[in-house]
Amino acid sequence: MRKSSGGENIAEAAELMGRAAKDGHPAAANNLGAMLQHGLGVPLDLVAARENYGLAADAGLPQGLFNLGFMWLNGLGGEKDATKARRLFEKAANGNDTDALSHLGQMAMTGLGGVQDFGAARAYWRRGADLGDDRCAFNLGVANAGGHGAPPDFIEAYAFFALADQLGNAGAKGELNKLASVMTDEELSAARSRSLTFDSIVDPTG
Repeated sequence: MRKSSGGENIAEAAELMGRAAKDGHPAAANNLGAMLQHGLGVPLDLVAARENYGLAADAGLPQGLFNLGFMWLNGLGGEKDATKARRLFEKAANGNDTDALSHLGQMAMTGLGGVQDFGAARAYWRRGADLGDDRCAFNLGVANAGGHGAPPDFIEAYAFFALADQLGNAGAKGELNKLASVMTDEELSAARSRSLTFDSIVDPTG
């Protein structure tokens, strides 16, 4: 018996996802949307991808809400509307979707799709960092180092860059080195003692 190739396996998976999506399974609709968006096992079809993400979003699936918002944000498979995207991201964030929290922080920081709110941006990123998202921790480092929404705080910035580094962010170590080069010995000592760990940030007793 001839073994199936990888491409055949992906095509078979896409067919199974399609059947499950038609039967009303939101996770399957979301997965099929991703396959259609990237042309995995099926021809690339952004319109159909958006429709399947819509089915997942209608069922309240956080990943489906984020993916549909991403399509609206970038005008993929239909109209472009940052306001609708931001609303969808907010719903996805209620389900602790870290992609949504990361994007919401950026949108709140710049005012894209709604009001500009530095405090909200930091709050979104803090929630994402609490959930172990390296991008959100890194963005908090940038916000604190640059004084976005509050006076610059190199000690706090160092702490969040250190957390981002712990969580695997590729750019965090370089930012730590940059900060260390401009901080006083006292600041650096305080920063290193302040440095967060993922365990301590998610444990309320930590």
